[in-house]
Amino acid sequence: MKEIQLPTKEQKSQYDLSHYLELIIRIIVGLFLILNGVYFLNNNTPLEELLGRGMSVLVSELIIIFIGTVHLFGGVLIVIGLFTRLAIVLQIPAVLLESYFIKPPASFIGNSDMYVSILILIPLFFLFVRNSGAFSLDYYKMKKHQLKTNEKALMINDDK
Repeated sequence: MKEIQLPTKEQKSQYDLSHYLELIIRIIVGLFLILNGVYFLNNNTPLEELLGRGMSVLVSELIIIFIGTVHLFGGVLIVIGLFTRLAIVLQIPAVLLESYFIKPPASFIGNSDMYVSILILIPLFFLFVRNSGAFSLDYYKMKKHQLKTNEKALMINDDK
């Protein structure tokens, strides 16, 4: 029977504040993108604005579908931490397209959609650089792959 070992002090403090901060940022950004995608697909005014600019119906519908779909699926992937960098790479052009083509009516602070786009791009770049963090499916898959690789290496060393 295998002995159960209690975690050491280093193992207990394996996750510090930065890991939890990455998790919170990732979930907030992902939920914001999901809500933005749902709003974007349900709202007809972006399509009307694009048609008012003289774009063809097909091109404007493709832009709307691309932005909404990327926000929905990319937001879900970012929240669960699966293929995070790929989702972020697809989010950046969608956010930039949305802020360029879809202009809300000017508010008292000017073009507020541009400010929201900039505010969402900052954590997207942060998550792209840092990856998804320790509480994600990417991290779980990476650790699982490392364990398999280490087991194979140990088996090879034992054979020698």
